This record gives sequence, structure tokens and C-alpha cells, in this order.
Amino acid sequence: MESIVSRRPRYWWVFMLQGVILLGMGIYMLFAPISGFAALGFLFGLAILLTGVFELLRVIRERDQGSRAWHLFIGVIDIILGIILVGNITASETILRIIVGLWFLFRGISLMSFSRLSGSDWVLTAAGVIVVLLALAIIFKPLFGAVTIDMLTAVALIATGLFDLVLGYRLKK
Repeated sequence: MESIVSRRPRYWWVFMLQGVILLGMGIYMLFAPISGFAALGFLFGLAILLTGVFELLRVIRERDQGSRAWHLFIGVIDIILGIILVGNITASETILRIIVGLWFLFRGISLMSFSRLSGSDWVLTAAGVIVVLLALAIIFKPLFGAVTIDMLTAVALIATGLFDLVLGYRLKK
């Protein structure tokens, strides 16, 4: 990244623009968590739809591939699922919440198992229990899950936007 940045200092404004957009999105998500989460649900469905399209393009381009039938099947399933999720934001939000909740659940269980490996470290055990409880709340309490995912995404967008603004400012000098 450093070599790319040092060769193109005249494009500092791209980082500034990107920073402003990301910062704006993050602030919006902080102050409008419900519609922000709906937007995340829509983007989740759109990502699955585009994945299916790219999978089909891969099948068309790589004719000598041995597992073309499997990739064709996966591509069609992704496109169908993507269309359903883009058309039904509530379903997309639910699936997104469950996926994130399951990811945190497995991370919490992993922390607890690492605790045993490291000689019953009570800090890791406590952290694992907290993460598991939060994961269960994300999965089984829809509003808590939506707000949690929204806030985590908002903070990440704001941080990324600020870093891009700083980078753009430094490149401008």
C-alpha cells in the first residue's frame, strides 16, 4: 500500500471523498439504527445476488473446469436467494442477524476452549461467557441484534472514514 500511495500523491482527494462518504454513512447509522440496519440487510441480499451472478460468469468463462455443474447450481441458488433477500428486507435482516450471532457464539465457545488449553484462565472463560451471552441475545432478541450490528458497523465506518480523511490530508501536503 505504501508504494501505491507514494506513487500517486495527486489522488489525495479520493481518500478525502471516501472518508467523507464513510463518515457520513457511519453517522447516519448511529442516528438512524433501524433504517441503517435495513440498508445492511439489503446490501447483504445484494451481495449474495452478485455472488451468484459472478459464479455463473465463472461457469461460462471456464468451460474446462471439472466442477462446472456444482458451480452452476451454487450460482443459481445464490441468485434465487439474493432476489428473495433483496425483495424481502425482513428476511435478509433476520438471516444477517443469525449469521452474526452464530459467528459470535462460535467465537465465545472458542474463547472458553482456549481458556482450558491455557490452564483455566478465568479472564478468557469470563470473556467467552460474555460473548456467548451477547451472541444469544443477538440471535434471539431481534431489536438487540439489529442495534448491535448497526452500532458495530457504524463505529467501523466512522473509524475508517476518519482514517481516510487523515490519509488524504497527509497526502495533500
